[in-house]
Amino acid sequence: MERAIGITVHTGWGACVVVGGSPREPQILGNKVIELLEGAERFCYHRAAEMRAASVQEWLMQVRARALARARSELAPLLDHRVGVGALVAKDGELPDPETALATHMRIHMAEGLFYRDVFRDAFRIPCRITPARSLDITAVGKLATRPWGQDQKLAALAAWQAMSR
Repeated sequence: MERAIGITVHTGWGACVVVGGSPREPQILGNKVIELLEGAERFCYHRAAEMRAASVQEWLMQVRARALARARSELAPLLDHRVGVGALVAKDGELPDPETALATHMRIHMAEGLFYRDVFRDAFRIPCRITPARSLDITAVGKLATRPWGQDQKLAALAAWQAMSR
């Protein structure tokens, strides 16, 4: 049976769902919320904006290393379900250099989203697709017995099924 993992990415965390089957005959094999960084540290670009420019690059690399280690550790049991492909519900695009990212508050928010998307992508070690949330119709997935089962889990599952079908 083919299986996929979908993750709806947020600042510092992601809703992760491992699926088999299809939206019509769903099989939910894993469902977990993974926190990559806690507290104020998860707002890494906001914190970087308050630092001296000379310290920003190294600090972001250290934060990324901690987040990536946590993502790999937390995803390992989910990927043990013989998952062949991953999907991230997130915006597409390149993470800008720190100077550009820190230029405005809007760019700081954008950079944090891309930062965490990239951390999850790099933690997968399997083929991965980026799927914008607006391209998914959560009404295609109904209520399931698994908990939690909210909008984030539905989007993650839909993105995973879509990735499996390609």
